[in-house]
Amino acid sequence: MNAATPQRGFSPTADSIAEMRDINRKHLASSAVLGKQTALIELASVWEECQHPNWDGYNALAVQPETLINTYHFVESLPLGYPLPSISAEPDGHMALEWYQNPSWTLSVSVSPESDLYYAALFGANTVRGSEVFHDDVPRIILGLIQRVHAG
Repeated sequence: MNAATPQRGFSPTADSIAEMRDINRKHLASSAVLGKQTALIELASVWEECQHPNWDGYNALAVQPETLINTYHFVESLPLGYPLPSISAEPDGHMALEWYQNPSWTLSVSVSPESDLYYAALFGANTVRGSEVFHDDVPRIILGLIQRVHAG
């Protein structure tokens, strides 16, 4: 049984159900449609290119291992079926996650090595900005903004 999955019963049947649930969850997570492999491959590619100082030729800061780890956990924490972001690095060493519908309907989340998330969204003439601390779950406000970008 997965330590992160709460157990609801204490019988052999409950253990079997929990084990089957975990197997099915892993199978869904690895699927091309519902899984996160595309984003994780993009994350690895960005990390490979941007882990050294001056990666852009304009004195950009290196993306720190802590930033990579925080970004990885953020992507892994997205609920199954949520749209995946495009991933890039920023000159300040943060990683950027972007959900894009069109130039005036977009969300960008900047992930720091200290687990801070800075977000900015554009919905036509309206903007939403803020920051949250990442604690292993994507903050509800950011989940709502992702849904809003893709509903628009």
